[in-house]
Amino acid sequence: MNYTDWRAYQEATAEVFRRLGCNAQVDFRIAGARATHAIDVYATFLRSGIHCSWVIECKLWKTRVPKEKVLALKSLIDDLGADRGIIVSEAGFQTGARDAARGTNITLVTSLDDFARTALAATSEIPLTLNSGDDGEPIYQFPSRSEPHDIILHNNSIITANWFGCSISIVNPTTKTIMQTIDLDKYERISSHGGAREIHGHPPGNLVVADGRLFVGQVFSEVIIVIDLSTQAIVKRIMLPGGGDGQLAVSQNEKEIYFASNRVNQFYIIDSATYVVTTVAYPKGGRGCMSLLRHPTRPLLYIGIQRGGHIEEQGYPHANSYLAIYDLSLQTYIADTQLAEIQNDRADDATPVCLSYDDHYNRIYVGMFQSRRGICVLDAKSGSILRDIRFELSACCKPFQ
Repeated sequence: MNYTDWRAYQEATAEVFRRLGCNAQVDFRIAGARATHAIDVYATFLRSGIHCSWVIECKLWKTRVPKEKVLALKSLIDDLGADRGIIVSEAGFQTGARDAARGTNITLVTSLDDFARTALAATSEIPLTLNSGDDGEPIYQFPSRSEPHDIILHNNSIITANWFGCSISIVNPTTKTIMQTIDLDKYERISSHGGAREIHGHPPGNLVVADGRLFVGQVFSEVIIVIDLSTQAIVKRIMLPGGGDGQLAVSQNEKEIYFASNRVNQFYIIDSATYVVTTVAYPKGGRGCMSLLRHPTRPLLYIGIQRGGHIEEQGYPHANSYLAIYDLSLQTYIADTQLAEIQNDRADDATPVCLSYDDHYNRIYVGMFQSRRGICVLDAKSGSILRDIRFELSACCKPFQ
């Protein structure tokens, strides 16, 4: 949306918060502990019976907001004792501003329209449904068919990616309630049965959290979605070749997000402050990714690649899956470990579907799908296979059929 001037931008911002149930006042003057402040938009509301206040700065500038404005807002909300500060800027923010806001109660919004479509200032909690298993243990289920398939723990809340629901849920494990559900993007398509227009949602893929923001691989779309967890608003859509089908990981300091594509033969390094993307190709011949892991202390990225590996420099029919190790400081691959096994002069259809790090022994555990190997145990530095943890074959495990 185009705004005629800064006053119109302020009023449009206030109206967004009014629609969300807030009392939002424009050009509001309020006394703090040290001084009286003029605020672009001052929003107040009740959350669980507690009075909350947000200070919103509106910057309808042609240039990106610098670090100094973030620091000034920090000082202002400290003086007022406000719960949160928000800066809205259609032109975006400088790197220093992103870094200054990292890990604080400052939210940076680069599109008022996107924020208006997705932010919710109030929640209505939905209880999980209690069932019991055959052994009498309680089982809590979503009240509707959401089909959560990925889950992470963040700040004592459980965040789930709901495939069928095309949404993200934030669950309180203590009260066994869904505190918030955030719908992902929707799209229109023409039905193959009768030609009617249908509205469909994009399902979520992998999840990681960095600096109070949830990064979601949005499957069957062109983007990774970024959600500010304090406001439950989509604050960024990162366009990537191959879209959001792939695997996510995050650095220990949360300054970098890694996304390994399952649709194009490359992975991406995303600066969590600026959203600048660096592209790195997979090793020659590598195709598809089902697992990704960042070493917690060393600058190493482990990529479970489905296709295109070579055993003793020879490629075999079928998958040829392998684990590639990329050194982020040297910006090069330092090892690749072939995970496929050969029988009757062909590779199995194994896929490395999950990766886990053992900090006691400095090992990588690779969970294999459609493989007799079961779990491969690798040295975390060299990538060499130390042993396999094999399981007895069953009717559901036929790796060569």
